[in-house]
Amino acid sequence: MINIIEGSSINELTYRALKKVTSDGHSMPSRNGSTLTLYNTELILENPRARHLSLVGRTNNIFAVIAETFWVLAGRKDIKPYLEFFIPRAPNYSDDGTTWRAAYGERLYAFGQLENILECFKKDGIFTRRAVLSLYFPSEDTYTSLRDKYNLENTLDVPCNNLLNFYVTPNKKLNLKVTQRSGDILFGVCNINIFEFTVIQELVLQHLKKEVDDELTLGFYNHSVTNLHLYQSIEKQGYNILANEALQQLHLHASDTLTFPNEINLNKEFFENLVDVITGFITSDKFSFESGVTEARAIFDYYSVKTVGNLLWGYTTNILCFVYEKKAEQHQELDLHNTSEEFRYSVLNSSFKKQPQEEL
Repeated sequence: MINIIEGSSINELTYRALKKVTSDGHSMPSRNGSTLTLYNTELILENPRARHLSLVGRTNNIFAVIAETFWVLAGRKDIKPYLEFFIPRAPNYSDDGTTWRAAYGERLYAFGQLENILECFKKDGIFTRRAVLSLYFPSEDTYTSLRDKYNLENTLDVPCNNLLNFYVTPNKKLNLKVTQRSGDILFGVCNINIFEFTVIQELVLQHLKKEVDDELTLGFYNHSVTNLHLYQSIEKQGYNILANEALQQLHLHASDTLTFPNEINLNKEFFENLVDVITGFITSDKFSFESGVTEARAIFDYYSVKTVGNLLWGYTTNILCFVYEKKAEQHQELDLHNTSEEFRYSVLNSSFKKQPQEEL
């Protein structure tokens, strides 16, 4: 049996998935405690730009999600100090306390995989069936590989997401299907996973429009997960979300777009520089929000990435705002201009920063 769950936004998709897991899920044991598990589930996000989770009862931190996505696109695997600052529990998933062995970013760029997506469309045409990117590496992730390469009998870090398949349908829409072996609905799948992969979907679309077919538009996002689960230890949060049905904003519109460097091989370098600036901001005792914005703007300018009308710039300034407030405990106005209501709603309802709803 296949469970197909659709949503126009990440809020609607998450809400519907929670209802299905809690009503039809099987009580199953796992390495990390008891779960409610739903097998063979297809999650369809109709608008990949509506990726900003903001459900009442879900105490997520949108800033941490954005920061981890930047870290992935920078191809990083070191978790200190940058990732740990945003996600204090990051070392809990590390074999050595300093890196994520199976970090997605490093694998995203390995063997020229990201560039290969573009090459497949250029050489085979827009309906190619070869545009796949693998995050599971047998050379790294089998028990034999762990013993031979890392001298490990086991690991805390085996990729949960395994394959990204980009494809264009006859209506010239770029769709993305991600295959996942196992995923926690609240902290993994519907929080960071769908966010980061829909960002990559937009990145690929930009380069395909520029180099292959300028009539291409953004299609849907399909997250195919074999084992979708809700941990018993956090199920209260899931039930809180469902109990607040009347308060949920499930159909917020999102149309604001992301703009990246013009050349696909410059993206890693661009995000590496952004992560370095943010890391310097994190580690410095002498800092100001204005200086952080100035350094970030210089990176955007150097790579000819626009700031006006670019949600990526909004992501960047809001990350800097988060760092500033967390370190200085001073209020800094969020840069929420030229962004959709859906993104503003998510930021203003983050577990870290809550402001009066009138500001929307």
